[in-house]
Formats: sequence, C-alpha cells, structure tokens
Amino acid sequence: MIFTVLLLTINLTFSNDDIYPGVSRITDSSSLDKSLTINPLYQVNDLINKDLWNTLFPYRFGAKDTGGGVWVLDPKDDFYTFESFIEAINRMSKIEVTFERRCGTNAYRITRVDKTTGVSKVIRTDVDFDAPRNADKEIVTQKVDYGSFLGEGSLETRKREITAFFANISHETTGGWSTAPGGQFSWGLHFREEPTNASYASPDTNYPPTPGKSYKGRGPIQLSYNYNYGPASEFIFGDKQILLNHPEKVIEDAALAFQTAIWFWMTPQYPKPSAHDVMVNKWTPNELDKTKNRIPGLGMTVNIINGGVECGQGTEKPQVLDRIGYYERFTDIYQIGTDMDGVHDLSDCGCKDMSKYGGDSADLTAEPCAQKPQVTFTSPKNNQMFEQSTFSPISVSLSIDEKNTKLVSVTTTVGNQTFDGVTFSWTPSSYTSHVLSANAVFENGITATSEIKVIIWDGVNLDCQEVPEWNASRIYKDKNNYVKYNNKVYRNKWYADSSNVPGSDTVWEFVKECGVSNGSNPVITWESPGSGQVVEQKELAPITLKASATDTDGTIQSFIFKYNSTNITPTASGNIYTASFTPIAFGEITIIASATDDQNNTSEKAISFTVKEKTTGGNNNAPTVSITSPGDNTSFEVGTSIPITVNASDSDGTIAKVEFFNNNSKIGESSASPFSFTFENVIVGNYSLTAKATDNKGASSTSAAITVTVTSGGGNGNCEGLPQYVAGTSYSKDQEVQNEGEKFKCNIPGWCSSAAAWAYAPGTGAHWQMAWTKTGTCGKSNVDITSNKYSVFPTVTQDIVNFRIKTDNVSWVKINLYHLSGKLISTQSFNGVHTKTLKSFTHDLSNLKKGLYVFKIYINDDVYFEKILKN
Repeated sequence: MIFTVLLLTINLTFSNDDIYPGVSRITDSSSLDKSLTINPLYQVNDLINKDLWNTLFPYRFGAKDTGGGVWVLDPKDDFYTFESFIEAINRMSKIEVTFERRCGTNAYRITRVDKTTGVSKVIRTDVDFDAPRNADKEIVTQKVDYGSFLGEGSLETRKREITAFFANISHETTGGWSTAPGGQFSWGLHFREEPTNASYASPDTNYPPTPGKSYKGRGPIQLSYNYNYGPASEFIFGDKQILLNHPEKVIEDAALAFQTAIWFWMTPQYPKPSAHDVMVNKWTPNELDKTKNRIPGLGMTVNIINGGVECGQGTEKPQVLDRIGYYERFTDIYQIGTDMDGVHDLSDCGCKDMSKYGGDSADLTAEPCAQKPQVTFTSPKNNQMFEQSTFSPISVSLSIDEKNTKLVSVTTTVGNQTFDGVTFSWTPSSYTSHVLSANAVFENGITATSEIKVIIWDGVNLDCQEVPEWNASRIYKDKNNYVKYNNKVYRNKWYADSSNVPGSDTVWEFVKECGVSNGSNPVITWESPGSGQVVEQKELAPITLKASATDTDGTIQSFIFKYNSTNITPTASGNIYTASFTPIAFGEITIIASATDDQNNTSEKAISFTVKEKTTGGNNNAPTVSITSPGDNTSFEVGTSIPITVNASDSDGTIAKVEFFNNNSKIGESSASPFSFTFENVIVGNYSLTAKATDNKGASSTSAAITVTVTSGGGNGNCEGLPQYVAGTSYSKDQEVQNEGEKFKCNIPGWCSSAAAWAYAPGTGAHWQMAWTKTGTCGKSNVDITSNKYSVFPTVTQDIVNFRIKTDNVSWVKINLYHLSGKLISTQSFNGVHTKTLKSFTHDLSNLKKGLYVFKIYINDDVYFEKILKN
C-alpha cells in the first residue's frame, strides 16, 4: 500500500491525573494575530462558524481547570482555533493529486499539482508500478482535489461529512470521561500530542526516519510513524523531508495540524477508499465488500482510520463507541440523522461485523480489470541469431490473444518494410541486428504491440554488442542459441540449462573471441532511383545511380555499385556517389550499393526498380519536368523553410499536377503553374528531392533527384522573433509562440491564456493539444548534447541517434531508452570498452511513435540523462 494504516495513539486510557475534572466555563478568544482576516471558503461558511466551533469544542487544548471545577480557555494556549481550521481548508484547496494505480494492485504513481502555480511533480512511484508482472495491467486513474473537502453533495451530505470528520478527530484527541463537565463528548481536540518520548520510528525505504526524531501521535488525527509523516509531507509540501526532519512542526502550526487530518481523510489507500468518498456517497462497495459487511457510513470511516484495531470484533470496541458518542452529539447539534439514508438509528455507525483490511489478497484482486488482448512473436525468438552467407527468407509468425474482442488488423514493420498478417516471409538486407515491431488493432479500439530483435551475421564478422549475455537462470531448450560469456561468443548444440556453463561444457560450442570491436559499419542511403520506382523509356538509355555513404566512427575508403556480376565505378562528391547505368533489357533491375570504411567494415544496400518500355498511347507524349530551385547540393540551416520550384511542360497537352517527393515519399502537390511547394519543419540531415509531373492524359515523368542538406546552423531557427510562452499571458487566436524548443499556434485563446501551465503549456501541459497546434521546431538539432565522456546527436530526429563514448578508463557502458512515461523500451550494454579511446554506434528510433524519449546512459558508476525528440 502507499501508506500504512495509522497506529492511533490517543484513546480513553489516560489516567485521571491527566484529566481536568470540574465544571466548565468557556471564554471566546483567539491565539492568532488579531490582524488576520479569515475568509471561510464557500463550502464551509454554511457548515461552521466561530460560535458553533466553540459549542462543539469547548474543552479543546488550552482549556484549564482554574480550581473549584471551573474551566477556562486560555487564549495564549488556544491551539485548535476556528481560524486555524479555516486556514487549513484554504491551504489544502490549492492541492490536487493524481493517483495512477495498476489495476488489481496497490502499486501507485502519484503526481502532485500546485493549483496556484501550476507546478506538477511526481512525488511517488512504487517500485512495482512498472515491474514486469504489472507492466501490462490497466492503469486506474483517480484525481483528488483537496479543495473538495466538505464541498461535495447536498447540504445534508456535507453536514454528515463534517460531523463524521469531527467525531473521528474528537476521539483521537479526546480528554472526556463519563462524568466530565459538559459531558463526555464535549472534550474533542483536548490533546495536541501523545504524552510519550517514544520514537515511533520504523524502518522504511521510501520514508526513512531521521535519527533523533520522534514520530509519535500529533495533531487532530494523531499522525504517527515516519511512514505517515513522510507521505503527509509529500502531499502538503511536495517534499517528504520537511516533516521527516521536523515532525514537531505539526504542533507548532495549528493549520498544518488540521492539514494532516484533512490529508488522511481525503486520501484513498487501495483497497480502502477515502473517508471523504464514503461520506459523500462516491464509494460503491464491490461484491466482496458486501460479503464483508463493508457499507457506507461512520463505521466504514472507522475501518479506514483504525479498523485493524477496532473493527471486526463481534462487539463494538470502546474506541468505536466513543466515536459514535461524539457523532451522535454532533449530528444532534446539526439536526441531521446519523445514517447515510437520513434515519437516526445508528445502523451504519459501528464496525463490529465489518471485516478489517489487511491479510486478504482478495481485497486487491476483487477489482474488475480489463483483459487486454495481446500479440506475441512465436518465431523467430527475441535475440535469435541467423547465420547466412547470402541473404535468405526468414519465416515470421505471430500469436494473437483476442481476449473478449476481435482482431481487425496486424502489421509488422522491419526497418522501412511493412508486412500484413500473422505469418509472412522476410528477407534481411544487411548483416546487423533488426527490430521487428508488430502492431495489432482490435474491434474495441485497443491496440497491442510486441517487439523482438534478431541478428543476422555472415559467419565471420559479428559485433559482440549484438549478442545477449548468457543467463544462468534460463533454460536453452532449442539449439543454435548464441550467447556471450566472459567476452566470448558460444552456440549451444542442444538443450542447455544452468548446469551447462559456456566455456566449460561441451554443450556450448565456441564461436569467436569478442576482442576489440571493429567499429560501426557504413550507412548507405539510396537517393535515386527509388526502390520500386518505374522508369519509362522508349528505348534503353542511361539511368543515373545516386547514393550516399557515411561512417560514424571513421571514413569511407571505397564505394561501388554492383549489377549482377558487374561493378559500376561511381564519381564521388563528398559523401555522394553517382554513376551512369544503361540497362540491357526492360524489366526489373536490382542494383547493390557497397561501401567499405577505414576499419574494413562493409555495408551493402540493394534497391529494385523497373525499366518499362514507354508506350505513349497514340500521339500522347509524356511531360518533361525538372527542379529549378533549389540547386543540387544546396545547404539550409535547420528551421529554414525550403521552397521547391519546378519547371513542367507537356508538348501535346497540359500538366494536370506536379507531385513533390523526399526520398520517394510524397510531401506535397501542386496543380497550377508556377508549380511550387514549401518544405517546412525539416530536421538536420540529407534529403533527396524529386518531382513527378502528370499530364491531362495520365502520362507522367519524374525529374532527376537533387540533394539538399540541412545543417544545425545557429540562432533560433524558424522561431526567431517568436515570443516565449508565459503562463497567464493573453494570447489571441492563431498567435504563435515558442516553448521547449518548439513553436505552436493558439487555437482556443481562453485556454492558451490560462495561468494553469500544468494543463495548457504548449508541448508540455497535460491537455496542451486542446489549446495549441504544434507548427514546428526551433533551434539547432545536431550535435548539441555533449559531455566530457560522451556525445549524443542529433537530438531531434526521424530515425537515427548517434552515440560516441570516450572510453579512456571506461570498463562498462549501458544505455537504456525510456518513453517519457517511464516505460523501458530497450537496453544495451557492453564491457571491455577501455581497449579503445572512442566507441561509436547508432540507435534506430524509426519504429517508435513520434514524441519525447529519454536515454539513460551509464558509464562506469556515472549516470546521465538525455532527452530526444522523435519526429
């Protein structure tokens, strides 16, 4: 549970030496500054006033026996004042908390929002909230606005809540006895703290006690133990250490003392509801609750507060009778019935037959949780390795668990390839690791995803980073599993369990010594022709081949195009390679681009396109088209819009449309001369632009490709001159602002201008999409994250993120990728990197959804966090 049940410390066991006997006489005074102006909140001004307060609590702390049985309230010692109670309500009204809980568990993530400043802070994440056993469980979300204390329901409902609240805190602080002046139940709020020097400190990982501090019962609810002081401090201050370090503050500030009571009253502790929800009819017992006689009413609030001691005993405990006694007195003063249905017969005020909480796991699992459908890979297995001398098809199959819904569609992506259905065949195109991501859509709108990694190698070159470590707790029941152990790679020849240790058991066959990494392979990008493109020719004519090759940790030493057994030597311009190729026949053609770096690492990438004999259909000639601006190899700074202008004409007709493409993906269209399109919000990288013109009879032609480069540049990119978003500023419709490196346009001025940044701050607020539309990104986005140990670039990307680790004196590196929600997406680690001075590698985000992601980088004993925007 988030919090442990309060162990309440004040009851009717104080000796008579601690009680002031006699007849009372109360004087009305206040210990607060006389200049203080109290403005009761709307929800309490028709429930309580100062005169009524003095009637309810005439013998509160500060009342003294002056002799002869005469009791007087000493103003200088009056602690539990009406003004303090109102101030506590005002303070708590500024706090809202969101509880996220895994269904069927009490694993929480809790976020506190200061409603005055809009600051939002995650104050608690239980260790098992994202544990593997809970990760797929539905998240149940509940928001608690502490300003709703005494403010929900009809006037009678609110009166019943305040009397139940007063009855419980009166019992916790009672000084009454059977013959007490004014009656036993006029002595609420008499004590301020438990008369003991005991530490009440309990070992607790989340809320460790501060040495020398006592966490004895204090305040109206008698807050006890460090595991209650800590959470109360987190919710009230946003900082658990304030009350853990200074628990005595609870009796130094009366308003704070009342805040701790309101906090406990309003806070749910699954499977317990909050006492507030019980008294305002927001809690509905489930079937298990009903069998355990848990019903709304005062008795249920007792079960929540101290049921482990007071409930389920068969007869009402004295403590419960005391609470009921106070409740009867208060409901009589407020002229309402004691029971939730308005009847005055105490039928739901006790808890003798009510099962207490704790010890029964059914209380957790009784909650009806949604059964989520799932998709899983049945073959290949995660981290499975395939040795292929030539690239060959691999069978992929998926298993669908529909639960109580029906599958609509399932697609799997591998790089830039997409496959439909639960079975298909995939042929790899490079010797490296490949991520297969499946996405299933169901009739009820739920989607399910699954992801595995497979490794393709040629039997010679193998990057040990790709090989999973041997797991002693795993049974390798199938043969041909590759593992890494003591910096060596092994393959099992048959079944292997924990007793079969690689290197010492013949089950495991030695494959290779990892040794020193040979670095990263070159990265090849085809620019033209496009994969799948159809090139129409009246007769076979030269076709321009164009591709780029880069290497993150070295230089390109050689590059060649291959057609069948023929090598085609290109011309190099920087990292761009071009060559002329004349096909020998019409039909499908496959060209391979091959690049080798200075560490003798080779990459190959093939494309297939079709050369089609052109038939004009009578006298219809295809149009001509060329890109006139920008020029080939033009550079732009990030954030700059790229205007593209095309010259298109048709000798025997008119141009119906011109389509614009980047890397063979359509980005725009123009249907009227002059034919142009503006390419906006472009991140750092190289782009291959083409234009396709179609005439009025359907014939079409594609222009030669041009390359443009977007660099990081400087300044603030396309956000230059845009105002920085400031919460509470008045914004008009369509006004643009910048925030967190991005630019936005206002849709709803009222929400855009809200002071609640937690809700409407563009790009970061919980509901920002309701107010704003994102229109672009700002600033440079290339190598702008660099430390003395590593660099990460670019920080805004569509696919690849590059890492460079300076490995002097570094023996161990691990990199975890998290969604901004905290979900772990991937992890990789490697040892022995100190043998090189620089380790470079890439991480492919192309299969992830757009949004913010966080890399957690471990280098030896140091940990770093870097944020990446996936476009």
